[in-house]
Amino acid sequence: MFSRSLASTRESRTKAPVPLQRIQSRRSAGAALLGCLLFACSKRAADNPVPTEVYVRGDHVVAEQSAAEFFEGRVLAVDGERLRLQAFGGSDSLNVAASDVYRLPPAPHELTVNMLAICGHGDAWFPCRLSMISGNALQARSASGELFELTRDRLLVPSALTELNLKRYFARIESEQAFARAAERAGDPRPEPSWRPSVRERLLVKLGEQWFTGYVRSIDGDTAEISLSSAQRAATVALSALSAEPPSSFVAELRRGDFVLLRPESPAEPWPRMQVRAVNDAELKLTDATGSVKSATVRDVIPLRP
Repeated sequence: MFSRSLASTRESRTKAPVPLQRIQSRRSAGAALLGCLLFACSKRAADNPVPTEVYVRGDHVVAEQSAAEFFEGRVLAVDGERLRLQAFGGSDSLNVAASDVYRLPPAPHELTVNMLAICGHGDAWFPCRLSMISGNALQARSASGELFELTRDRLLVPSALTELNLKRYFARIESEQAFARAAERAGDPRPEPSWRPSVRERLLVKLGEQWFTGYVRSIDGDTAEISLSSAQRAATVALSALSAEPPSSFVAELRRGDFVLLRPESPAEPWPRMQVRAVNDAELKLTDATGSVKSATVRDVIPLRP
C-alpha cells in the first residue's frame, strides 16, 4: 500500500508532457495581446495629443533669453518651433525657442508659498520666490532679498527646465552673498609692525569699502594726500586708511579659508577680496565670490585681519 504523497508523485511522473508547440503558441498569444495594448495606448495618445501653446504675430510674451534671464516683448514672426521677438524698449529682434516663451497675461495656475517663479516688477522680469498669497495679491522675494508685492498677472509659473535654472540662480546668488559677508567680516589689511607711510611711496588706500593703489603726495599730521589712478584722481585720508604694499610679513601664517586682498590687473581697479583655497610654497590658489580659481604669489596678496 502506497502513501498519498508517493502515489501523487508517481501520478505526476506518468502525465503526458505538454507539447513545446503549445507553450510557444501561448507565449506568442501573450506577446500579441501586449502588442495590441501598446498599440491601442499609443493610438489613444496620438488621437489626444498634449496641447501646445500656439503663438501668432503680435502676441505679448515673456521669454527666457538665457538661463534665468528674461525679457518682455511681442512676437514678430513664427517659424515652426522658433519665434522672432522684439523686446519692449528696444529695436533689435531676437530668435528664441517657443518652449522658452510665456504668454501674457498668464493662464490661471495653482500657486504655493515658497515656489520659485518668474516675477514682473516694474519693467523687469526676474527670478523670485513666492512668500505670500492672498487672493489676487501676492508677495515675493528676489534672490538678493528684496521683498515686493505683485498681482497674479505679474507672476509666471516656470517650466521644468526654467525651474532648474531658477534653482541654480538662487543657489549662486546665495553663495555669492555668503562669500561677501565672510569677506567683510575678515576686516582690513593687517598693519605691518612699525610701518609708517612716506612721501612718494606707493601703497594701498581705502576709499569707501574698497582698497586702491595710490601714491603719497604729502603727509600732514594724521592725514595724507594721495594720488590715484582710479576715477577719483586724488584724496585726503587718515593715515589709518593706508596700508603697505606686498609682500606682507604675515603671508607665512596664511591658511585655507583665510581672506586676502589680491593685486588687480590695473592700478585703476580696486584690490578684490579673495579666499585662500590652497597654499603651496610661494603660490596660492584663491577663489572669488563666483567660485573662480586664480593663482597668485605671496608678493601679490595682503592678508586681512583674522
